[in-house]
Amino acid sequence: MKNKVIWLRISYWAGAIGDFLIAILVLIPERMGVSSYVYPMGLMSAVAFSWACMLIWADRKPLERRWILLPTILVGIMLLIAGVYSIYAGVITIRSYIPNFIIIPTMVILWSFSYFNARDTK
Repeated sequence: MKNKVIWLRISYWAGAIGDFLIAILVLIPERMGVSSYVYPMGLMSAVAFSWACMLIWADRKPLERRWILLPTILVGIMLLIAGVYSIYAGVITIRSYIPNFIIIPTMVILWSFSYFNARDTK
């Protein structure tokens, strides 16, 4: 049981730290080469910051709130889809998205493992 909680907490904090970093980075769209997207990037920052706070909240009761990992997994998958579409549309280059192709699937695997590992816990 303790091991399952540890995996959940690792998942929550890894996601929260990633979201806080994203929230800061998207406030500087020029860094990503998309300066014309200031308003949407500001919205993304607010959502990422909020999601990070939600994951920290889930960490307060890791087993009871493990369901939060399900929409988190969905968001990760949607971020990958958005990245692929942005490359296809010519908004960003594949080279600039390579770190995301590594980090996001790794996080989705971590979140999925933690959720299913703790699923049968009462």
